[in-house]
Amino acid sequence: MSIGKFVATLGILLAFVTLAVADERYVLRYDAPANDNFEKSSKGKPKGLGFIQTALPLGNGRLGAMFSGGIDTEHLLINDITLWMNAKRGQDAVAQSGTRVVAPADFETVRKTYREGKFGTKPGSMESVSTKYLSSTEPLGNYAPFSDLLISTGHDRASIRDYHRSLDSRTGLGTVSYSVGNGTFTREFFCSYPHDVVVARFTADDATLNLTIQTTTKHQVAHVKAAGNRITLSGKAKMVQDDVEFMQIVQVDAGDAEISPQADGSIKISGASDVKIYLAGYCDYLPVYPSFKGRDYQVDCEKAISAAAEIGFGALKQSHVADVSSHMNRCRLKLDFEPSRLTTDKLVSSDGSLELENLYFNYSRYLQLSCSRGAPVPSNLQGIWNADLKPAWNCDYHTDINVQMNFWMVDPANLSESFGPFAKWTKIVAESGAHTARETFGVDKGWSMGLNGNVFGFTAQNVHGRRNQQAGHWLCQNLFDHYAFNKDRAYLEEIYPILKGAAEFFVEYLAPWKDGTLVVYPTWSPENTYLTKQHGKLNKQAYGASWDQQLVLNLFTDCIEASTVLGCDESFRRTLQGMIPKLCPQKIGQYGQLQEWPEDWDNPKDTHRHISHLIALHPGRDISPLTTKELYQAALVTMKHRGDESTGWSTGWKTCFWSRLHDGDRAHNIYRFLTSQRAYPNLFDFHPPFQIDGNFGGAAGVCEMLLQSHLRSVNVDAKTIEGAAFVAYQIDPKEPTHFVPVVPDESLADAPYILHLLPALPSVWPSGKINGLKAGAVLKSTSSGKTRRWFGLPFGRHETVNFVFMLAVN
Repeated sequence: MSIGKFVATLGILLAFVTLAVADERYVLRYDAPANDNFEKSSKGKPKGLGFIQTALPLGNGRLGAMFSGGIDTEHLLINDITLWMNAKRGQDAVAQSGTRVVAPADFETVRKTYREGKFGTKPGSMESVSTKYLSSTEPLGNYAPFSDLLISTGHDRASIRDYHRSLDSRTGLGTVSYSVGNGTFTREFFCSYPHDVVVARFTADDATLNLTIQTTTKHQVAHVKAAGNRITLSGKAKMVQDDVEFMQIVQVDAGDAEISPQADGSIKISGASDVKIYLAGYCDYLPVYPSFKGRDYQVDCEKAISAAAEIGFGALKQSHVADVSSHMNRCRLKLDFEPSRLTTDKLVSSDGSLELENLYFNYSRYLQLSCSRGAPVPSNLQGIWNADLKPAWNCDYHTDINVQMNFWMVDPANLSESFGPFAKWTKIVAESGAHTARETFGVDKGWSMGLNGNVFGFTAQNVHGRRNQQAGHWLCQNLFDHYAFNKDRAYLEEIYPILKGAAEFFVEYLAPWKDGTLVVYPTWSPENTYLTKQHGKLNKQAYGASWDQQLVLNLFTDCIEASTVLGCDESFRRTLQGMIPKLCPQKIGQYGQLQEWPEDWDNPKDTHRHISHLIALHPGRDISPLTTKELYQAALVTMKHRGDESTGWSTGWKTCFWSRLHDGDRAHNIYRFLTSQRAYPNLFDFHPPFQIDGNFGGAAGVCEMLLQSHLRSVNVDAKTIEGAAFVAYQIDPKEPTHFVPVVPDESLADAPYILHLLPALPSVWPSGKINGLKAGAVLKSTSSGKTRRWFGLPFGRHETVNFVFMLAVN
């Protein structure tokens, strides 16, 4: 065993030994319950923010819960990541994709409108024609809540003292405690991944518990009954076609206390000192296209609840803590600060601190672990937590950044297991998207994906013409990046058909523009507009948007590498290599900015939240201060135009951008804004009601501040990074403001990733520690047998980077 591995292993062992000691860097703490409909003000409405912004989250990747810590009534919101409503399932393969069947002549009419530059939104414009011919009218549906578990205590808020509510993200344990008279009351909550149940425990010292437990759902109830120590709930989530059925069982262990099932489906408990509650719930969803049905949810529910009750609270808790802490202890940020002892809501309202920044990063890793692991679908706009039948933006899968951002931090922050649901979902998308590619765009090979996705394989174009777009290239970037961090050949074999299918689509979909270069169209630059004075604020449809072109190059390059590694599809590899020089170049515009479109339409006063045309900077790998100086300077101009303040997810992305630009102080300023001005009291990202992508984007930005490993060394004998690294764009000798794509050869498949330690360390982080960041894997070159060591040691598959950083400050 190497010294590095020994130190990492020893660190984990020591962490288990000290697990009982609460670490301020991991714990969210409050001195009051969450705001909830069950804790009303005198006017009958929740005070301040609502439940979703103040309750504390639990989750195992499929099953989610939030607890309020309410005094009179404890409220647990329950979610199942696969429970959707208001959509269709079980149709034939084409119809299930949601696609609009378009005649070839109609698609050509659409493209002709673009070639003629029919801007605006009036009849005959690019947007109106796209809406008329391409947009789907099929229902997308929305993610839906599962149930609510309500536990009434009979306690009065005015009579309690010493109230504490907390969530330890290192262990995934939620706690509540308070005193009434001489008695002390304590609650514990967790959501077990090993046993797939939500667990709660209520205890009383020098007092007794008299509880009423009931469960409700916002959906149609088919059956609810209390019998013995169980409450069984069955229901249906309304669909346009084929309702989703689900079941929940709550089982209670109250020792020798009296348990009384009630006619209304509730359970009353009298004279208890220790009450344990187990909850299991499933729906009939299976990720099988096009039926999306077939899980024996009733049997699974019975098995899970029976196993949990037999195992018992102590063993469930032990296995849960071991599971969560083993993942959380892999990667730990420890900035040097003196703990303030402020509650978390007060930390958020105190205009930022190192303490909050440290907590936010570690908590974001916990959220990632809690909402994406072991499930057939990935985390959505709200992760896994949703209380509304009509959530904002459908609580769906937006593919113009949001679902991709949810997974940026997974590998760098050493939570690679959380990536599995994204890969599983993308397989379904690729299967469905083949119908959309063929029926809507007339492309016989490959697959296509629009702006919005659901759990039922929806890949069609959005209902609005201005939102028509392709997303397969961006989804595939996430897929290949996961391979880059792990170098798992079996995984690469699994995803290669998806990568190839996306590339095959663009081989046919790309078309020559006025200058003969190949561009993507119809398209847009999410969600921005151009020439607004001439054509209005909804003038968004475009051609050859820079983000599309950058991602197509990224996709073709990844496909070339993947086919080389796997030793397959040499002919297709040559096709991609032949097309890359024909792609529209990246261009620097009149203000020195990187152009968002092939025409110089950028407005320097535009502060739009999307900065999609810098995707080659991040999460891409093709613009860098170390390798592409002109494009780096143009990216700087663009970032200065867009400004620092924005929505939560955009602020997270800007943190990543400035880190990749090696400006640690600017990155930190934005990260501080994110943590203090774009966070709710429970640290959920502020984007009403909330979006979780900001949490994950911010954590990804911290990883980028401390370690970058996206550049590739293709010349092991070079003396500089610039000379060693593969460069994807080079100056067009005929036009110095144009940068043409570079064709990679097969040697890129052997090129190690370059480790850059502390590329953007903020000056306000003068010292600290980071354990377990993960870097892009480094392999020995098969051609020369040499590996050049840049900025650190070469790390192989699954190995990680631990280091202490210190910064001298004058």
